[in-house]
Amino acid sequence: MEVTAFNRLEQKIEELLNRLAALKEENADLRAALSQKEEALSGLGQRVHSLEEERDEVRGRIEQLVEKLESY
Repeated sequence: MEVTAFNRLEQKIEELLNRLAALKEENADLRAALSQKEEALSGLGQRVHSLEEERDEVRGRIEQLVEKLESY
C-alpha cells in the first residue's frame, strides 16, 4: 500500500514539474510578446508626436496666410 501511495506522489510531482516547465516557457513567450508590443507602442507614440508637431506647424502657416489675406 505504501508503494502505490509513493508512486502516486511521484507521479503528481512529475506532473507538477512538467506543468511548471510549461508555465515557464509560456511566461517567456508572453514576456517576449509584451516586449515587442511595447516597442511597437513606443514607435507609434513617436509617430503621433511627430504628426502633432507637423499639424501644429501647418496650423501656424495657415494662420499666417489667413492673416495676410485679411490684411489686404
